[in-house]
Formats: sequence, structure tokens, C-alpha cells
Amino acid sequence: MDFPARYLVQFMANHQMLQMTGRAPWRVVKGGSARYVEALRRRWQVRERLECPVHAVERLPWGARVHSAAGVEGFDEVILACHSDQALALLIDSDRLEQEVLGAIRYQSNDVVLHTDASLLPRERKAWAAWNAHVPRDRAAPCTVSYCMNLLQGLPGNTPLVVTLNRSEAVDPDKVLRRLRYAHPIHDHAAVRAQRRWSELQGRRHTWFAGAYWGWGFHEDGIRSARRVVDALHAGASLAQPIADGEVVA
Repeated sequence: MDFPARYLVQFMANHQMLQMTGRAPWRVVKGGSARYVEALRRRWQVRERLECPVHAVERLPWGARVHSAAGVEGFDEVILACHSDQALALLIDSDRLEQEVLGAIRYQSNDVVLHTDASLLPRERKAWAAWNAHVPRDRAAPCTVSYCMNLLQGLPGNTPLVVTLNRSEAVDPDKVLRRLRYAHPIHDHAAVRAQRRWSELQGRRHTWFAGAYWGWGFHEDGIRSARRVVDALHAGASLAQPIADGEVVA
């Protein structure tokens, strides 16, 4: 009930949930989201360092200092492409504005199970959908959702592959394939107000923020957010000097 009504309607309209006909065909990336990451990786010209966790970021007049498993390194600019609460935790010198905006976006920890238990889907197979909501009889109990990945991802075969959130106790243990925990942003009024303050935060103290929390929380929102930051960063750099090909921006 804390979900802003206008935001909910916009979300439903964006996914064409408010119309019965004329919906665009649902398209999926063959092989999953890893395929478009691979496609991007083939084209970029940056030095990539994996499995090197960052412990802290501090800002200085000339740039930013990053503390990671590789040591302490200095960069002209730093982009924090992670959850907003993670970004705030990394900033050892966060200021009031960063705390107000990033701290306004809360997260919910969700228990996720990948399984083959069809009992979590509607009884009638014809009613199976990509997203299947379960509304309990107890109005105080939370609603949950099960994704039919066969439909959502266009997967072949008759065995249902289901991803269920926050209803793990109802899943047959013998049909569990994998258990995960994810943190998803909570879209309440405070979060929506924080999203509107995007421009106030970007580029201050040589620091930029990208993440799906600036939008609906989907992959596309993360990519759109990153592109928005890069465009703004390049626009600022062009006023000073061009960024050389292959140059690493944190």
C-alpha cells in the first residue's frame, strides 16, 4: 500500500499491462542476459579487473582514491555502478546530499528459489503466465510471485522451470535446483523523490552513480543509467579535453 499509485500505473503501462490487445511481441535474448554482456565486452576498450572487491572510496581535490584488493589507486573520476546503499557504504567521506539521496532508497532482501515444482503455478496450465502472483487468503500476509521461465525466457521442453520469490516453504525440496538471495529496491515515495534528484548528485567531487535503482530496477534501467552517466561525463570532459581512446575512467 506504500507503493505510489502513479508509479504503479506507469509501470503497468510501460509493460502494456493496461491493454488486452495490440501488445508488442515479447522478445528474449537467446542464451540469457550474459549474451549481451559478452557482446558489449567484445567492443569495449578498457582494462577490466574481475574478482577485485573495492573496500572504500575517498574523494580528494584532484580526483578519487579507491581502496581495493589490488591496493590503493588514484583516478580522475569514479563511477559507482552498484546498489545505492552499497555506494553509500563505500564512500568513507559521504556528505549530507549523498546521504539524503542515496539513503532514501531502501532495499528488500528476497529469498529466491529456482525449481521445477508446477504446484507454484496456476492449476490450469492454460493460465500459466510469465509472472504468476499468489495472493494469500490472509490479507496481512505478503503477496508473492513465481516466474515461469519457460515463457519468460522462451525455454524449450515440458519441464517447468520456475523462479519463486519469498515462498520457499511451499516448494517441494526434491524439486529445488538452486537457492539465492537478492536485494531489490523498494519503490516508495521517498525513492521516487530521490530518483528525481539524479542531476544533483552526478559529477560532484569526481563521483558518479549508476544503477537500476534510478529506474524500475531492471537490467535495462541499469544500462540506461550507465549510458546517462557516460554521456554526462563525456560532455563535461569535452569542455576541458577529450578522453583518449582506451583511457581508463574508474
